[in-house]
Formats: sequence, structure tokens, C-alpha cells
Amino acid sequence: MREFPSELFGYSPVGYWSARCDPNLWQIRQNQQRKSILRGLPLRGFLFISVLMLACGATAAHAQSTAGVNLGAGDDFLTEVLATMERRANVSAKLRHQSRLAGETQLGHGHFWQQGAGPQRTTRWEMQTQVAGETASYVQVYDGRYLWTDRHLPSGRQVHRLDVTNLQNRLRNTNRLSSDLTERASLLDAAEFRGGISQLLTELLTRYQFDSPRPTQLNGLAVNALVGRWRPEQLAVMSPESDAANPDSAPWPEQLPHHVLVLVGQSNLFPYVTEFRRSDDAYLTETLAGLKPAPDPLVRYEIFEVHFADAIDATVFEFKPGAVDWSDETTLVFEKLSAQQAVAAARVADKTPPPSTANPSAAVR
Repeated sequence: MREFPSELFGYSPVGYWSARCDPNLWQIRQNQQRKSILRGLPLRGFLFISVLMLACGATAAHAQSTAGVNLGAGDDFLTEVLATMERRANVSAKLRHQSRLAGETQLGHGHFWQQGAGPQRTTRWEMQTQVAGETASYVQVYDGRYLWTDRHLPSGRQVHRLDVTNLQNRLRNTNRLSSDLTERASLLDAAEFRGGISQLLTELLTRYQFDSPRPTQLNGLAVNALVGRWRPEQLAVMSPESDAANPDSAPWPEQLPHHVLVLVGQSNLFPYVTEFRRSDDAYLTETLAGLKPAPDPLVRYEIFEVHFADAIDATVFEFKPGAVDWSDETTLVFEKLSAQQAVAAARVADKTPPPSTANPSAAVR
């Protein structure tokens, strides 16, 4: 199976399916065919719209060089949150999810497990909701080598696999993954494609610039709030017409987040809330109210009842597709990444000014 409606899987915390995403999906208003599909399938508003924001552009984001990227105090703080997450040997938690699409709000719930630190990390997400009286579910498992995604929808089941080790080796062989990386870049590359909360944090750090953390409260818990705004080069890929600093300058795509809020525990650096907001909430970036969850976000993930020492059955991190046709997407993702890398390199070359000929002797010196 080579095609599926990418917009359905929105910005899940865990999608590497960016390789098959189309940035123009944000222009849903201009895409009448997909608009009619949305009306027919209300589960487009389901928790799976979670991957479009994070996954659908992840490839293009990764393909661009990180050299010269401006990093502020918020970026450094969230990088430490990712580093802490990668060091955690054991995590079990419950999830709540809220999303809005085409005027409809969908609620979901699920679980998250993580075991092992760094290269030994394995993870599992399980999320589900009710759609027109039927259960729709999403499972993602990273077993240490393969990243499996299992989407069970009223319309059918789709199972895909990514050989992470193979993909990373192929990328290194084509020099897309350099052996000479900064500590931050090495951390991001290590977490990429491997799912879980670390994948979510990696993609946030890739696409957004974060303000300095500010203290606030979440249900009585002391947390730090970080507001992230699009990096200009990333916004240009996802929506060339949009201007995050001036959302009224052009129609902002309905399903493109304007900015993101992340709430992190002050004592444990755990990301309890990730909230993507609509352009209607642009004003929140300048208010104290914007440091707390919004009433009607585009998408919100809440992680609660978090435990760092509970025993976890090792079979949780095993995945058996059973009697269903599944596809290995490794080559597809590699080819898409390679193509986007070439496009990104060409764009950089086009913007490089030619050598000056005004003073030839200066070049000699």
C-alpha cells in the first residue's frame, strides 16, 4: 500500500511519515477534493492529525543544514529536556489528546511506555478515540531497530515499518549524517526516526525557536512554559505565504499551527503538555494567559500519571503485525530524504552570491 490520506495523521508525536507528506496539505481550504474527504470522515479531526504538524515537514526540516541556526535560552532548555528524556531508563504514563479540524473537536486517550536509555531506548504509544460509534486507534512501537506504526481506522487497518538502523546507515554512507557534529546535533540525530517523546522533542527543536522558559503552574505542579515560534526557513517550507510575526498579512492555513506551547516540570524536566495553537490564538504569545493551556487549541497532548520506576513487561515493546499486509517504508523514506536534500542544497547554491569582480586584486590577496 503506497498511499494513504496523510492529513489524517496530522501531528502525532511520533511520525516519521514526513517523507510522504505534502506541505500543501495545509492549504485544505484550497483543496476541494480533500475538503470533501474531510466532511465524509470526521476522524480527520482525531488524534492522528497529530503527525501532520510534526511529521509532515520533518523531512524537509531535517534536510536543511543546521549551520547558522540561532539558538536561544529556550532552545537550550528544551535541548536539555530531550537529553534528560534520552537518559530515562523507565517511563510509563497516560495520555489525553484534544484536536480540532474543520470545526470539530475530537478527544482521545492512551498510554506511553519507554524503557532503556540512549541507543537502548525502546518505546510504545497507544492512542484511541471513538469516531461515529467506532473505535479508531494508533499504535507506534520502536523495538530497538524497527519503528512500527499501526493505524486501525473504521475504513481499515494500515501497518508500516521503518528499519531505523538501515536508514541511518544509508544516510551516513551518503554523508547526510556527518560524523563531525556538535553535541546538540548529535543528540537530535540520535533521536530522529526512533519515535516516542524524544521524536516529538526533536521535531519541535528542528522547526521552532523557543522563548526563554517562564515559571507557571499546571494543576498545582510547578512547570516552566516555553512558547515556540516557527523558524522562518521551516515556515517557508510548510507555508510560503504565511508570516508568523504578522498572521494577518495573508490567510493563515486553518490546520497549520501558529505557535506551540510546551509545559515542562521544573523539578524533573518532563514535558507534560505540548499544545499547538491556531492563528486566532496568536495574541497569546504576548500574554501571561498564553503560558497556560488554551481553551480551544488546534492540538494538545497531555501526559499525566507519569512514573519513572514502575516495572514494564518487556513484551510491551514487541510488535507482531499478525494477519495483515504491511509495508516496509525504509527505501521510500531514504529516497525522499535524499531528494529533499538535493533540493535544499540547490536552494542554498541559488542564494550564494557570485564572487565579486569589483576589485580583482582583493581576491588575490
